[in-house]
Amino acid sequence: MPLDGLNLSTEVTGHGRFLFVSFPGREDRDLIRAWERLGEGMENMHRAEGPPSTAAFRRGRYQLLRALPALSREGDLPHPSILDARALVRLEAATPEPLAGYEEGLRRAVERIRGSVEPLAGVQRPRSYTSQAMTRFAYEKALAPGPGARLPYGVAMFQNKTPEWWGMDWMRREGFFLPRYGEEGEMTAEGHAWAAREGVPAIVRRLFHREEGYGLPAGYDFLTYFEFGEEAADTFRAVAAALRDVKRNPEWGYVREGPEWWGWRVARVEELWV
Repeated sequence: MPLDGLNLSTEVTGHGRFLFVSFPGREDRDLIRAWERLGEGMENMHRAEGPPSTAAFRRGRYQLLRALPALSREGDLPHPSILDARALVRLEAATPEPLAGYEEGLRRAVERIRGSVEPLAGVQRPRSYTSQAMTRFAYEKALAPGPGARLPYGVAMFQNKTPEWWGMDWMRREGFFLPRYGEEGEMTAEGHAWAAREGVPAIVRRLFHREEGYGLPAGYDFLTYFEFGEEAADTFRAVAAALRDVKRNPEWGYVREGPEWWGWRVARVEELWV
């Protein structure tokens, strides 16, 4: 569905790309050297503290993740080239050009050894369902991005909303993010924001939108990515379970999920084989 008419922001504030990489099990030194060169001039997010500087965001940033297949899970929408990928490169930049160049170089290097790259691209936009009060509730105490040594887990999740969702007027859609109350003032459903509240101070969250619009035949409406420490893994699972519980969060009745891919953040390409 095109962006006009949905009452959602059309402004683009950044670009993101997820490159899911499959490659043979044996370490290949030529691949490692070629892959490392692709990040030259970009910021390695594994070592970064806090949000990016303007200069770093302009140059481009990357994070390498080694797959944790025992923790990953299939969703409603099968996507084996993501679920079975051995590594993920998460990229972000102010413009798409640095990300496209990295992807092109990685594809050439990986295909040389009969590997493959499955890309997903999205854009960052200003928040659409956010009043001043909700901004304080959801973001004032939000965990800032941190280095991989402190926040080693990275989880990528992808969602589509159903045609019924996109057919609603914007006020009805926005209402799903808030709690619902009965005639006596009792909470009858938590809604998205309240169900996810425990994750705000413990989990870093990044959201990317499909640039062309929503509800299109292929791809995903939303690309979400999370980072957290080992001590917050149970919190992440509890928040995910709360959001998926349609009694607590009725919005999820309109969500169709792709794979939930878990990875371990690493600083260097050679660590993807450890």
